[in-house]
Amino acid sequence: MTTTIPVAPQTATPAPRKRPPPRLVNVRRVVRLTPRMTRLTLGGEQMAGFQSPGAAAHIRVFLPDVDSGELVLPIPGPDGNAFPEDRPRPASRAYTPRRWRPDDLELDVDFALHDHGPGAMWAANAQEGDLAVISGHAGGAYAPDPTADWHIIAGDESALPAVGTLLEELPASADACVFVEVRDAGEEQELTSPAGLRVRWLHRGEGETPGRALAAAMREVELPGGDGRIWAACEASAMREIRRFFIEERGVDRSTLRTQGYWKAGAANHPDHDMGEDV
Repeated sequence: MTTTIPVAPQTATPAPRKRPPPRLVNVRRVVRLTPRMTRLTLGGEQMAGFQSPGAAAHIRVFLPDVDSGELVLPIPGPDGNAFPEDRPRPASRAYTPRRWRPDDLELDVDFALHDHGPGAMWAANAQEGDLAVISGHAGGAYAPDPTADWHIIAGDESALPAVGTLLEELPASADACVFVEVRDAGEEQELTSPAGLRVRWLHRGEGETPGRALAAAMREVELPGGDGRIWAACEASAMREIRRFFIEERGVDRSTLRTQGYWKAGAANHPDHDMGEDV
């Protein structure tokens, strides 16, 4: 009698994700929006074909070495630009594409100028004509529900560029209540939207714990009737406090809540995909 031993079907090993080639660009303009926020306009021929999928998307900005100041540049290869294989891949940080102008091949990126961090240090010293390297395309966009009656939007200065893009995509039929925590009144910016808009600026002040004022404001917010959405992005611990409050104390359905930790106090390079899903 012959016994047939079943053999589990083999599954193909998924191919590693292929990153789009990085783009070598120039700093075309530098505009200081507030004392602690600067806008760099990046452009050049290699911006042709760039895509930004929508509100609150992100790109990677590759940074010079913090010790030598050298920026590792991509070189042409068979599949487009690539970083040299004999050099360590340069450090990078995630930033929101604030505005993309395809006809001009120009991308505005706003940088919060913290007291530390390689991205903030580079942006604070950037000058017109400087070379810069960014990721091939933007990703991770958030699509605000156009059928929602209202939106509550909350963030700190790191999320302010994303807040601006989100507000500009809301329909005129919606209402938006926005809370933004910044250091002081000098960091306030004009925000516009087709939607009905109410903005409350929260001033953190010198030495205050980041996110405390924002979390406190979320505890006091009144949720309007009808169908709504909540979007909050800020320091990771404060984000989790906000997320836990809405889910556990206010009974908000997770499907209507989008949260993200853009940075974490005490962490050098917090992951850009922290949505607080452990709460």
